[in-house]
Amino acid sequence: MSDINFERSHRKESLAAYIVALVLVLAAFAAIVWVSSSQLRSELRASAVQRYVDIWTPITEFHVAKGREDELLGALDFEDVIVYSLIEAQEIDGSLGLQVFGAKGEFLSGIPATIDESNLYASELDRMLSGEAWGMFYPNGVWENSGPPELELNIPIRDREGEELVALARHYLDGQGVLNEFTEIDQKVVSQATWTYLGGATFVLTVFLWLGWRLRRARKAIAERARRLAQANAELALMAKTSAVGAVASHLIHGLKNPLAGISEHLSLAGSSVADDEDWEDAKQATRRMQSMINEVVDVLRNDELDQLDTFSGADIEAYLKRKYGGITAKKHIDFGIRANGDVVLPARDANIAKLIVSNLLDNAIDAVSPGGEVEARIQALEGKAVFSVIDTGPGFSSAARENLFAPIQSRKSSGAGIGLAICQQLARHLGAKLELVRTSSSGSEVRLSMPISQPFRSAV
Repeated sequence: MSDINFERSHRKESLAAYIVALVLVLAAFAAIVWVSSSQLRSELRASAVQRYVDIWTPITEFHVAKGREDELLGALDFEDVIVYSLIEAQEIDGSLGLQVFGAKGEFLSGIPATIDESNLYASELDRMLSGEAWGMFYPNGVWENSGPPELELNIPIRDREGEELVALARHYLDGQGVLNEFTEIDQKVVSQATWTYLGGATFVLTVFLWLGWRLRRARKAIAERARRLAQANAELALMAKTSAVGAVASHLIHGLKNPLAGISEHLSLAGSSVADDEDWEDAKQATRRMQSMINEVVDVLRNDELDQLDTFSGADIEAYLKRKYGGITAKKHIDFGIRANGDVVLPARDANIAKLIVSNLLDNAIDAVSPGGEVEARIQALEGKAVFSVIDTGPGFSSAARENLFAPIQSRKSSGAGIGLAICQQLARHLGAKLELVRTSSSGSEVRLSMPISQPFRSAV
């Protein structure tokens, strides 16, 4: 349970970290889009204002040149020529006013009469002396915070030879057109930024989901490999134990066979005087069962060359199982049946190992079925394989038992070791066979052993 809780906690922490990382990436991307969009917006606005500067610069130069050529204005000082010649430019639609400043930033003249007569600021004078024209946009007017939008254009003017800066012409224009352009620019930038963010966020989200899916698959694969490795380690440990116990088991069986035969003979001779004693009869049944188990193991351990020459058919195995379990199931009032196909023929050694496996499965089924229940064994040839099925009407395997069905675990039986099915699985793999739980429910179970009918001889492990 602690491992399950740890795994759930780990998954929650991983999911939280995954979500936090996704949110941070989306937030960082949003910040990048916002900064880029703000810069683009500022550049587009500056370009819109500069376009008006580029338009009014040649207009200003044209009117100044025209004033220089005028006979009446030609007699005036150059500063006066500039002022009077630019007044004509105020007839252009959208012009709101004009200011003319001298080379030192002093106010020279302007229209209308209410125009501000302040001199240039030091920063404005420095910018004028650079020789580049510039513009400024005031969304609420130049002097009033709630006035209409205005555009201010500052155009430096040079002397007749075009060498020295002698004046600065400052035009004031209606800024509604510029404001409309700014609104359109803002809408386009916002739309572009929105689609950029949505597209980028969709891409980021897709990449994150794909990476999360790959990470989840990798984590599952690692967990599955770890589970298989643990299972393989358990099976290797079991194989090592069973291999080590094999020699001991052979010695033990050799030592028990003769004493057990003597006990069986003694019980048979004494049986006539205690025929009605149920405990004595149980002892005789247990002794016969032990002898049968020892004989089964001896059949497997006998000379391999003899096994290679001898064979067993499905009918032989059927007769053996009937002899072994007919009396046991009758005493427990269990309906026991066997169906065999005579086409099944196996080498003796393989058949003896299959008998061990099927016997273990029948023992489990008989123990699980209540009086009045049913246990059936089927032996048949299917698609080139010998198939042994054990079917019962017991309560079925629990979910915990199904997860570790063929692993060495603690048995639910009071006298069980919990390794019967694990050993059966090892024996099945030794034969190149497959042992599997076909179905299980509250109405019964079916366990199946499938092995090739034409089985080549293999030396013992």
